[in-house]
Amino acid sequence: MSRIADTREVILTSDSTGEQWSAAVWDSRTGSTLSTYKNAGALAQGTLQLLGDSYVIGADLTKPRIHIWPLNNPNPVANLRLTTSGKVTALSCTPHGAYIVAAISEKLFVWQVCNGRLLANVSQHYQTVNCLSFCKDSSIFASGGDDGLVFVWSLYRVLNDERCTPLHGFSHHSLPVKDLQFGHAGARGRLCSVSLDRTCNIYEPTSGLLLLTLVFDVPLTAVHINARDSDLFVGCTDGNIYRFDLHDPPRGIEHHVHVRKEGDSEGVAIYQSHKSTVVALSVSIDCRYLLSGSTSGEVHVWDIASRQVLRTIEHKGPITAAFFAKNYENFRVNDLKPNVQISSLQRISDDTDGRESSVDVITRDRNPADILDFDSYAGTDGGSEGSERLSSRKLLEMRDEIERLKKINTAIYQYSVKRVFDQTNC
Repeated sequence: MSRIADTREVILTSDSTGEQWSAAVWDSRTGSTLSTYKNAGALAQGTLQLLGDSYVIGADLTKPRIHIWPLNNPNPVANLRLTTSGKVTALSCTPHGAYIVAAISEKLFVWQVCNGRLLANVSQHYQTVNCLSFCKDSSIFASGGDDGLVFVWSLYRVLNDERCTPLHGFSHHSLPVKDLQFGHAGARGRLCSVSLDRTCNIYEPTSGLLLLTLVFDVPLTAVHINARDSDLFVGCTDGNIYRFDLHDPPRGIEHHVHVRKEGDSEGVAIYQSHKSTVVALSVSIDCRYLLSGSTSGEVHVWDIASRQVLRTIEHKGPITAAFFAKNYENFRVNDLKPNVQISSLQRISDDTDGRESSVDVITRDRNPADILDFDSYAGTDGGSEGSERLSSRKLLEMRDEIERLKKINTAIYQYSVKRVFDQTNC
């Protein structure tokens, strides 16, 4: 049997039944079960996450509750209250586990993990939020919903501005957005979204530019970019998975995708094995293996080069999450040594008296002065290409404003002169 995936990675999955367990960890080489997380019921679509290198977290499918387990323990953390004000429809964590963002209907709630404080409650969507995604440096996150809208948020501004608005809003989709993912270059990378309107959009999150729209023949339900930001994988309602080369993009903004046939040098590669909707995609860190999950309960491990299924992990019901994860030591230890401090979550913010509040920051071997400041990261450092683009755009906006004011002043002057002459002639 050929070697599957890397020993540095494991596979995490969950399904909508929760009969045997809420989530499970699998050996990426053999497909055997390494551990399970129980006593919590089924988890909602796309909410299974790793909280740093210490805990597994997921939202209940039917109840207004978030569950959390130590990586090395099948039972949830004792004496921890993670009740929310409503059923969670989407959930995401910062990569280091410092913050949790959860969607409850069309609203977004942000908690600080170490003290459980509800720091922000923002709303910009008109309908239920389906998906959330953080970029790799935690500075920004994106939300997509049934209203077809995609918003990019600065975490720094969400935590500090009383009336925060998104950095950018995109309305290019005409049907519900089903999945989002940032590339691996952080805020200066790419953001991809897929929708039931059969399009995949690629944005530049710092400038808000739409870089490319890929048009397919079937509705899209899942998206993933590999660690090199070179290949884009898209899952569809018909069970097919398409691979698009980001290093060889088309010249136009809109591109109608066609499948590569035998002997052709153009077109996208297709992976065919699922018989139902693909709802989860993930690529191994070495970019050799693709993981996919479908509503029929199958999780496939593919060899990307040959497009062959190497192994299938069967589940009792529709898949709600499936992804590769780093094989942390805490998966195997007897005594957990968490790098993340956790507390019960507040249901209501305690900042109701108008006073300024402080935010606790717990770090390990990190510079406390270099955390979450999106403006300093993607703003005006003067040396990067992104900063030059932003500076040029601001300069053009200021010039446009000056021209607008000149026209207003000219109109006022002409009106005043005309009035003076009309009164003189009377």
